[in-house]
Amino acid sequence: MEEKRFHLPDQDNHFISGHALGKLLRRADGDATLVYLYILQQKGNLSVPGAMEALRLSEQAVYAAISVLSTLGLLAGGGAGSKQRKAAPEREETPQYTAAEIEQNIRTDNSFSALVKEVGGILGKVLTAPDLSILMGIYHHLGLPPEVIYQLVSHLTREHQEKYGESKYPTMRGIEKIAYLWARDDIKTLDTAMAHIDRRREQQSQIGRMKKVLDLKQDKLTPTQEKYLFYWLDMGFDLEAIALAYDKTVVATGKLSWNYLNSILTNWHQKNLHTVDAIEQTEGKSRQPGKKPAMKKQTNVPDRQEIVRKQQLLDRMDGK
Repeated sequence: MEEKRFHLPDQDNHFISGHALGKLLRRADGDATLVYLYILQQKGNLSVPGAMEALRLSEQAVYAAISVLSTLGLLAGGGAGSKQRKAAPEREETPQYTAAEIEQNIRTDNSFSALVKEVGGILGKVLTAPDLSILMGIYHHLGLPPEVIYQLVSHLTREHQEKYGESKYPTMRGIEKIAYLWARDDIKTLDTAMAHIDRRREQQSQIGRMKKVLDLKQDKLTPTQEKYLFYWLDMGFDLEAIALAYDKTVVATGKLSWNYLNSILTNWHQKNLHTVDAIEQTEGKSRQPGKKPAMKKQTNVPDRQEIVRKQQLLDRMDGK
């Protein structure tokens, strides 16, 4: 087993500060608290094998505790010359926990025990051993609080059933993937979780209008198409700007080319242009550097072709 060493960030104060104590009590993680006390005993340093022997914990349990402490900002390190351990690990799957570790957590951690029942109720089933391992990984390894996990599972279940039917439920593996994204984006409080969910719902309502803008006749979007639409909304474009990019794409390629449309929007995003007014003002200047504006620009009266084109875009957005 590779030897890795961790340490407390503030090595001049090896005592439990009120700040650290508050975090540990709120997290209510027995293994994390034990590991933290062990580090204090070792004058701020942690050897994983040493902690395993002294605390009688498995390697996975120690690393789960390390992840919790790192997430709480109470631990740094991970090897000679290594960077501080990230709060959201860059891997696609949480660690695999043994049946004994899962059972112990359900028995000793009331918050986790309640979470197991709540998640099972939302998903309409008794969680299997692999399900429990994933849930425990989201809770311990990623450090998402129970109330945030509850909102995550409820939100994904609602989205899944709206897309596939009321009898369909998301898998724990699918929930785990989104949990990593939440951890990466630091969605770790109830307020940030609810704000994210509200924003996602607003985007969902815009997706229907975007389908009309892009003249998409299909009932369901493919995963790639949906990814593009959410990506453009995340960049901050309004529907009029996306409609303008679509118009330019069709004029240039004769069809809806997703890559071409995405390249236009990405280019505008890099220039911080997210509205039609900003786009047309900037592109109008860049097309005629050093030249005097045409008379129609001086009078600010668009020609007939421009009026027809914009009316078509507006009609498409209104579903006409």
